[in-house]
Order: sequence, then structure tokens, then C-alpha cells
Amino acid sequence: MSAMEVTNVPQSPEGAVPEGSILDKYRLIAELGHGGMAEVFLAVASGPAGFNKLVVIKQIRAELADDPEFLNMFLDEARLAARLSHPNVVQTNEVGHVGNRYFIAMEYLDGQPLNRILQRFKRDNAGMPLGMHVRILIDVLAGLHHAHELADYDGTPLEVVHRDVSPHNVFVTYDGQIKVVDFGIAKAMNSSSETRAGVIKGKVAYMSPEQARGDKVDRRSDIFAVGVMFWEAMTGQRLWKGLTDVAMLHRIIKGEIPNPKTIKGDLSERMVEVCMKALAPNRDDRYETAADFQNALEDLLTEMGERTAVRDIGKLVAKTFDQDRVRIKSVIEAQIKKSSTSTTTLPSIDPLGVSGIHGGGNTRPSLPTLNSGSFTQSGLLTTDSPTSVGQKSTPSSVALTASRPPEASSKTGIMIAGAILGAALIGAVVWLVAMPSGPKETPAPAVTATPPTTIQVTSTPSAPEDPEVEIKVNVNIPEAKIFIDDQPVIGNPYAGKFKKDKNPHQVRAEAPGYGTKTRTIGFENNLQVEIVLEKQAAESAPSKPHVGGPVTPPPPPPPEDPMKAPKKPNPGRELDTTNPY
Repeated sequence: MSAMEVTNVPQSPEGAVPEGSILDKYRLIAELGHGGMAEVFLAVASGPAGFNKLVVIKQIRAELADDPEFLNMFLDEARLAARLSHPNVVQTNEVGHVGNRYFIAMEYLDGQPLNRILQRFKRDNAGMPLGMHVRILIDVLAGLHHAHELADYDGTPLEVVHRDVSPHNVFVTYDGQIKVVDFGIAKAMNSSSETRAGVIKGKVAYMSPEQARGDKVDRRSDIFAVGVMFWEAMTGQRLWKGLTDVAMLHRIIKGEIPNPKTIKGDLSERMVEVCMKALAPNRDDRYETAADFQNALEDLLTEMGERTAVRDIGKLVAKTFDQDRVRIKSVIEAQIKKSSTSTTTLPSIDPLGVSGIHGGGNTRPSLPTLNSGSFTQSGLLTTDSPTSVGQKSTPSSVALTASRPPEASSKTGIMIAGAILGAALIGAVVWLVAMPSGPKETPAPAVTATPPTTIQVTSTPSAPEDPEVEIKVNVNIPEAKIFIDDQPVIGNPYAGKFKKDKNPHQVRAEAPGYGTKTRTIGFENNLQVEIVLEKQAAESAPSKPHVGGPVTPPPPPPPEDPMKAPKKPNPGRELDTTNPY
């Protein structure tokens, strides 16, 4: 069998992926989730003498495989992921394609995202020891510094910025490894997909002031995000607790960062100093590199007399999630034992007794769905699966929490921004910031990203999953008309409820004098779609009239090799999602 070739893939009804499907050298054994841009599978690479290795396969969705912009975004992620090699960054094994559908094979991590760990501690009325929390952040900074220092093969710095550092993009394995994950919206200098001015990507609660304004960001924006995580670790609560996204952006842009000592008075002055330096509103006043911040936190641990070891972190996480771990392991082992030649289309498997990720409408019950867990773009299987978005979190993402905080908003995929409020929102916030101080103004209507709902795996029955999702659409031109699946809807902005399903749906916006734009979305989670229409260029009279039928535009060029940087950058979409895929 040649590389990148599909073999032994039995045909199944309605495009379902049958158990035992082979993708190149990987046998798919379970569907882990799907988002706005990709589908994610658990797979096994088998070899002689009973060799089996679990991997995670992230494959671009079939309906987007020929879309140049989506393809460039997916390949940008693949190219960057392939270059990252550090103990504190999730590893990419290879990038390949089957026909026109590219995939990324990533390491399988057995553990939990940090936000889920903190959430579980909160549920159990406990808290993560501060020394252990700081130790985790130290490793996060080490992984980020590796990404920030990444250079091209000729030594040219790539100027990578993660842009979405938060607790649910930090993964802790059961043996205590700390991994930075989800570089889906990371930005490298030579990326083929450009971020347009005025478009912000990431989760509002962890944005730096420059990111909130839609300005160009550098590594110090990631340092600010870790500073927010450190603030929350020290105080045991969310930095922007109870605020809407608009209110958060207002305070972030104005640099109104509360001193953590006002929340917890017994914090040392040195600890507060380190934290507030990372959170300086002016990036020139922050730590210059993640390594500098890492050194400061290591000095703090020494002053605290803390000697937290990796094995201590792993033991605590493994003990906290012991039952969840056993249940998921049993499901995986059962699937590996099944025949690789089976063509049976299986119903969804729900081993932990929680609601499945499949909503109403047509489903794909071909592979068993490990919907007892959530899955991030980097291929991380976890157990408390969110059922709605708000953010990634989607079945593919997780809800944000701090040491003892409620959940935060998160992102819903790679293209639909749950936390992305768009140029109109940025303008509104900047207008608020520019207003002179005076009597308290009436708060503006909140434009928020819907927070994710997390299903807890407990001994008590789980609540039924909401069969509907809320879709919000905002177009920058007030008089624009909005269509969903070619049906007109009333209002701009528009918000409406739809029955959950896994089918692609079209959102179209049009206005006189502006180019029409269409977005492909899914009704799997709550989504907020931001569409920016651009004025059409004035038509000039042709020098010679065209004789004959309509001119057929040339076909789009074939996709380039995934590991070869494109010659010309393509403009990126002004959308971002909460789905980690």
C-alpha cells in the first residue's frame, strides 16, 4: 500500500464511516467529535507481535476540503504543529492526505484539561494547592517559550503567538505531564491565512489589551494570558467574574486590572509584583519572554518552600478522575479488540451514561462515539463533555474555570467565534473607553459568547441534553439581509433556535452595493457568526464586448504540499470558533 492511500474502506449508508475503516496506516476505532472545520477520530496504528499504538486523527471535513480558505487554515495549523517539538507541547506525528482530504495524526494524551481539573475540584469543594498550580504554569510557559522561539530552517524567527492560552488549552496527563494544546488559531509570521485588521481571535477573559483592540500581537500577549491564569490561581476566582464580554473588553482595554491582594490579603508582595508585571497594560512593561516569567515563578516556588514534583501532579489528577479513567479505558480496549474488517455500522456508545454529542436530525452512528469525553484540537480525550456552546466549547471543547471559579466563555470551533465579537464590537468598546469619565452610563446591551454547559460524570443521572441550539448572526452592514439555508430571517443582529443536527448549513448575508458572503456552519452547538461585507468595486466598461456564452472562471489551483509554505498569503476569515478543531 502506498502512502496516503485509502484501503479496505467498506461502503456504508449515508456516508457513515464504518468500524474498521482504514485511513492510510491508521484504523479508525471511535469518533471523538467534530467541529466547524474538522472531524476527530481515535485510531490505532497496529504492527507485528500485537503492537498497537493509539493516535488521534484530525481530518478536514469533506464539504470544506475544496474551500481554499479553510484548507489554508487547516494546513497552516498542520505546518506549525509539525514544527513544534517540546515536552510541554502536544506532538504531531505526521500530516497526510487521502485524495483531497488532509489529516493530522497527533499523539493521544491520557489525562484531563486544566479547566476540567479545576472544575472537578470545585465540585468536590476542594482547591488545587497553589504550589502545584504554579508548577503547572511554569511548564506552560516553557512550552510557550519553545513556540515563541521557533525559527524557519534558515534561522528566520517565525514569531509564533498562540493567541488562545487559557486553562482549557492546558492538558495534564495522569502521569503529570503538562502540555500546551490547540494551536488552531496560533499565528506565525509566514502563515498563509491573514488575520484582517479589527478582527480578534481568542477568549475574551484571557485577552491582552492589544488583542482586545484587534491590534497586532506578539509573544507578550500570551504572557498576559498566563498572568491572568496566575491571578486566578492566587485568588481562587475568575479575574473578570460576572462581567459580560463587552464589560470585560472595556476594562481590559483601559487596563483596569484589580490587585489580587484586594481579593486575598495574605498574598506576599513579591507574588503580587510578579503577577502584575505579567498583567501590565502596556506590553513593554511586561516580561519580555515567557522564559523570564517562568524564572520569576520558579523563584517564587523556592521562596514558598514548594517542591512539587511531576509525579505528585499526576497522582492527584489520576485519583480525582480514577473512575472516569477506568470506564474510558474499557471502551477503548473493547474497540481495539474488534475486527479490523468489520463493516458493521454501530450505534453510538455512551459508556459513562451521559448524553451523546449527536443532536437531532441525521446522525452518523457508524463509529462508536466516545461522547463521555471532550476532545480538543490536539487530540485530547477527556470525560466531562460539554453539550452546548458556548465554547469549544462544543463537544470539541471544554469550559473554562479557575481554582474556584464558575465557567468562562470558550471558543466554538476553528471558524465560528464564540468569543470573537468582530469589528463592530471592538468599535463599540473603543468608543466606551474614549468617553470622558462622569456619571455612570447606562450599560450597553451585552454581546456575549454563550458559555459552555459541562456534563459532570457523577453517580447521579445527568440532565438531558438540550435538543436545540441558538444561532446568532451579526453583519456589519445594518441593512444587510440574512439567510439561513436560503430562508430569510428577520433582524440584524439575528438570534434564533434550531434543532440540533450534524449536517452542514449555510448562512448568507447580502446588501445592495456589497459582495455577498456565505459561511458553512453546523447546528451542533450554540454559535455566534460575525460576517463583514465589503463594498463592491465599481464596474468599468469592457474594452471589447464578449461574444458567446458566459465566461467560465478557471478552476481553483490544486492544494499545495501540506509541508510547503504557500507562495502567496490568502486572506483569512474574520471568524473564529469555540470548537477546538
